[in-house]
Amino acid sequence: MFEIGPFEYQFKKNAKKIFTNHNIIIKEKEFVLITGPSGAGKSTLLSILKGIIPQFTSGKLSGEIHYKGKPLDGEYFNQNLKEILYLFQNPFSQLIYPSVPEEFFFTMENFNFTSEQMDQKKEEFKSHFDVESFWHRKTSELSHGECQRLVLASLLAIDPQVLLLDEPTAFLDPIARANFYEWLKNMKGLQTIIVVDHHLNEILPLADKVLIVGLNGEISQSSQRLSDEQKKMIEIVPFDIGIPLKNLIVPCKESVSLELSQVCFHYLGQKSLLNEISLKLTAGEVLVIKGVNGKGKSTLLKIIAGLIRPKSGKVSVMKNSKLIHYKNYFKEVGFVFQNPESHFFYDTIEEELKAFENLEDFEKLSGIFLKDVDFLRSPFLLSEGEKRRLSILMTMMMNKSIFLFDEPTFGQDQESISLIREMIIHLKAMGKVQILISHDDKFIESLSASAFELVEGHLEKVS
Repeated sequence: MFEIGPFEYQFKKNAKKIFTNHNIIIKEKEFVLITGPSGAGKSTLLSILKGIIPQFTSGKLSGEIHYKGKPLDGEYFNQNLKEILYLFQNPFSQLIYPSVPEEFFFTMENFNFTSEQMDQKKEEFKSHFDVESFWHRKTSELSHGECQRLVLASLLAIDPQVLLLDEPTAFLDPIARANFYEWLKNMKGLQTIIVVDHHLNEILPLADKVLIVGLNGEISQSSQRLSDEQKKMIEIVPFDIGIPLKNLIVPCKESVSLELSQVCFHYLGQKSLLNEISLKLTAGEVLVIKGVNGKGKSTLLKIIAGLIRPKSGKVSVMKNSKLIHYKNYFKEVGFVFQNPESHFFYDTIEEELKAFENLEDFEKLSGIFLKDVDFLRSPFLLSEGEKRRLSILMTMMMNKSIFLFDEPTFGQDQESISLIREMIIHLKAMGKVQILISHDDKFIESLSASAFELVEGHLEKVS
């Protein structure tokens, strides 16, 4: 199906390259895993295999990349639109329509499916990916996990020959993730499947071939069994970041507390999402919220941040025994959104950073959080993992009293997860109140934080 290399791609002069000096063959109906450290170039490789690079992206691509013996760009790009389908790491970037049914049918309409064919596919996939549970909702109200399932269902409905999946389980809860891997197991041998994934224990047994993208951008090929050296390239042992964050972040001298009293919420025309949520956090406390996709975790954080008003109940932020009006919550609450692009406004990272008075401190940390990143580059062109780390760093440097993190570890390798963990621990030592949404059980355990699960609109303590 694919003949790759030798080739080299570079976004611009002096930028990081992605390359291989070898010839890599991907056969029809093979299952290929692409893995490697965050920011190494895995998503870039998928974009090359789809033909997005160089068809729609600047930069220099030299060497050989062929699909069925032909190039992937030019006139061949349109010919392959139906055959090669790509699930982006950020599924919201693929949404077109405001409603779930319109979005589901959009791909089939593009390829002139009949009404009868579309109805048949609807019945097949509504239950297969549990799309039925949010069929009547707006796409803007979907969680990342729900959005991922919707986009994947709409792509699969047109029966592609090749599936390119970029971190398809990044936003899924443990049950949904296990179901997805079971689905991949059943799909193996029916289509050519190329997956970027960090969950090696689950995905490696399915792989016929492994492509490893190293930190220097070099692509190497391996069998299902990885050597110790290859494993080290992928799973970097957690470490202390070795930089005193307490010297860069001003301690929280004020007395700060956050309290929710019987908070209830539902979207217009929908059933109740949150039911009488009550909790209280004081300085230095860390709380983790788990739960099934689409059950209201992100909505709860938006209510705490003052972005959404509860239907009943109240949120109280106290500072130095003074009640803060909800319109001023933004002065005290830092919110790391689930979609990191929600944080970016300017054309370059450098322009984004000009808003920070403590730019020197930011630059010290950025060398650790964003290795080898050109600040003259657009933040929208970073890898999803790099976007997430940049959004976390920008929020952290605002020196708020309360921090809300929505899926902070998605798209991260083990080294980056360790960095984020160290940051949260230092913020705790500084007296910050922190609430995190996460499905990463190992990460949650490493924080030694209080954990609750959102079940049927109620918070239940996790033992």
